[in-house]
Amino acid sequence: MPEDALDLDPPPTEPETRHPEDWRECEQCGFISQLPRMRPELVADCPRCSHTLWRMRRYPFQLPIACGLAALLFYLYAIIAPFLEITAYGRFQLAKLETGPIQLSLQGFELVGALVLAVTVIFPGLKLAIMLLTLMGLDSRLIPARLLKAMFRIYGPIGPWAMIDVYLLGFLVAYTRLTAIAEVHLDTALYSLIGLMITMAAADAALDSEAVWRALDEADARPEPLGALAAGVIGCHCCGLVNREEEGARCHRCRATLRFRKKDSIARSWAFMLAAVLLYIPANVYPVMIITQLLETKPFTIMGGIVELASYGLWPLALLVFIASITIPLLKLLTLAYMLITTQTGSAEHLIGRTIAFRIIDFIGRWSMIDVFMISILVALVRFGQFANIQADLGAPCFAGVVVLTMFAVESFDPRLMWDAAEEPNAEQAAVTI
Repeated sequence: MPEDALDLDPPPTEPETRHPEDWRECEQCGFISQLPRMRPELVADCPRCSHTLWRMRRYPFQLPIACGLAALLFYLYAIIAPFLEITAYGRFQLAKLETGPIQLSLQGFELVGALVLAVTVIFPGLKLAIMLLTLMGLDSRLIPARLLKAMFRIYGPIGPWAMIDVYLLGFLVAYTRLTAIAEVHLDTALYSLIGLMITMAAADAALDSEAVWRALDEADARPEPLGALAAGVIGCHCCGLVNREEEGARCHRCRATLRFRKKDSIARSWAFMLAAVLLYIPANVYPVMIITQLLETKPFTIMGGIVELASYGLWPLALLVFIASITIPLLKLLTLAYMLITTQTGSAEHLIGRTIAFRIIDFIGRWSMIDVFMISILVALVRFGQFANIQADLGAPCFAGVVVLTMFAVESFDPRLMWDAAEEPNAEQAAVTI
């Protein structure tokens, strides 16, 4: 990568020569501020809510490429080789990543099977491909910058849906159940999955998205100077560039459609949240799986599985599943409802705390998939007829729906609306005072 791919010069002091890249609109409170003079390892935070605007990396291209290539090797091996084998009653079963989704589909839960396949195979592969093609395309100049921008625009949105790390926790819970039924053998692809999780996490930590966007502008055409910052500017939700454009126009840097705020944010968040509430009750009432062993059939709800883990003395795992499957979905629903209500009532209380709460529920939502992954692994392996058999039940798709809908609800909510709603009454009061 050419040394001049990053503009490390300080922002010009004269307002009329400032570039849009010198400014940033905080995606969580809407405050527009000027970035400081950046250097490697320096972190620029929003002065109002302390959200990280830019964490400048020392090696923004070389290290992510190295980690991404290693992750790609682990990924390719993990999708072609089995990761677990069990032996019971003189019979043998093995599982690959796609075995669980296939079995779920055969049992009539096609949507759950498609979800598991997407978040364990499709999205991780797509995320790796986008990162490597973008960074290596920048280095080689063989791919047009506009195509690289179009690809890199979707890198951020698909990130939370690549769930190899959550899948491995689901495997850990499934493993404890399998050892009570059969003799379990860990296969080579499991170690590839662990390597994939580590290298993808390292690539994410090393990737500097702002550096990538600035390098893409060097390869294409940098935006024109903004002039003095004034009203009528809008921050891009995708690349962060501040544009002087009308809503609905295209961002000068990444070509994404510009929106002052997420469209119909409150209505869509309420819709997804209420749908999740309706599914939350059957998800906890109905069994998520039915276990048959030596002609004895027993249904298991989510709480029943937690109690069973605790009865085996596996308190850490029981606590993990309780937090992921019971506490986190309920916490997300209650927290999001509170934020929606306070936003609609124009409350100015605890804005910093509510913003921090939004960050937390945005981060933890994906970890509720542990139970869904556990079920997909168990139905893939325990298929020994009347001797031992595990089938998914109605609670499984309901719970998967809760996880997906709460993630959509949080993604639909625009936290900047909390700050906007709090400022409007103050603005009206100031106008009356004047």
